[in-house]
Parts: sequence; structure tokens; C-alpha cells
Amino acid sequence: MDGSSTNEGSRAGLIVVLPEGHTYEHALKFLFKALNNEAGYETFLAGVDLSYAFGAKHLRAFFNSQLIVSQVKGEYEAHDVTMVAYLSKVKERLLSFKNLR
Repeated sequence: MDGSSTNEGSRAGLIVVLPEGHTYEHALKFLFKALNNEAGYETFLAGVDLSYAFGAKHLRAFFNSQLIVSQVKGEYEAHDVTMVAYLSKVKERLLSFKNLR
């Protein structure tokens, strides 16, 4: 997963690889102005939701934001109100999976 924000807008790229080897690539463009970390969390949520829609029970996520990964793992705290809300959404949605790596 990769999410970023520039003056031209916020975008994200997702690649979902199923255990059988099928690969699904998705490009997202957000219709709202977002900071980089907001775009990152939106991307993470989209990846989690897409994996759930595919029926995944186990999730292995690779993400370009060390900050977001560390917050999801509980190694770093989210301090900003918006980031706390995003982190809460991610953790809630991750409960749908048996394991996350």
C-alpha cells in the first residue's frame, strides 16, 4: 500500500495478492484534501476493506509509512485527534482478521 498527498490531490495505490497468486492492482484518488498521513490511513483502510471483501481471514500488510505501521502495531502513539480517529478505525476493522503480519 502507498498513499500520498500533493498539491494536485491525494492518491493511493494498492496491490492485493491472494494466496493462490492472483494479483489485483487498484489506484485510488481521494475526492478530499488530505495530508500525507491522512492519505496513508485512508489507503490502509481501503486495503483492509478490500482484503475483507475478498474474504481474507489472515492479512499480511506492507506499507510505505513507518509511522502508521508503528502506530498500528502499538509502538508509537497517535497524538493528533484526526490520527487517533483513523487509528481507531483501522484497529476496529483489523478485528475482522484472525491474524495480521
